[in-house]
Amino acid sequence: MSNILFKPTHLPISKPFHALLANRLSEHQAKSEVQATSKEVVMNFRDSSYSAEDGGFHPVEIALSQSSDGQWSIEYITDFAYVGNNFPELERCLDFDFQRGDFFTAYHGWNPIVGNRDARELYQLWESNFLAYVATEAFDDISLTSAP
Repeated sequence: MSNILFKPTHLPISKPFHALLANRLSEHQAKSEVQATSKEVVMNFRDSSYSAEDGGFHPVEIALSQSSDGQWSIEYITDFAYVGNNFPELERCLDFDFQRGDFFTAYHGWNPIVGNRDARELYQLWESNFLAYVATEAFDDISLTSAP
C-alpha cells in the first residue's frame, strides 16, 4: 500500500485515479535513490499503435510535483491527438492545468476551471475513459521521467 498523498484540486479527482498515480509513482521511486528523491515526475501513457491514419488511444502526459510538506500535486494532465488532413501533427487537444487553474480544449481554447461546470463534467468524462483504457491495457508504453 502506498503512503503517497495528494493535495486537493479544483476538480473531482477520484480515488481510483489517485491510486493509479500513487502506484505508478511508488514503483518508479523504488527503482533508484535518484528517482526516490525526485520532486518532479512526468508520466506518459502511450498506445504505440496510435497513428493519424488508424486512430487509437490518445497519448496522455501527467506531471506531478512534491511540495515541502511531502504531498504531491497534479500539475497538469494533457491529452494529445493528431490534427490536420494532409500533414497531421500530434497536438494538445485537452489540457487541465491545475497550476494555472485553467483547462484547454482544441476548439474553445483556455477557460477557468474554478466554478466551471463544463470543466468538471469534461474532466470526469475524461478520467472515466482514461481509467477504463488503463484497465484494458490500451496503453502499452508507460514511462515515468524524474527531474531532480
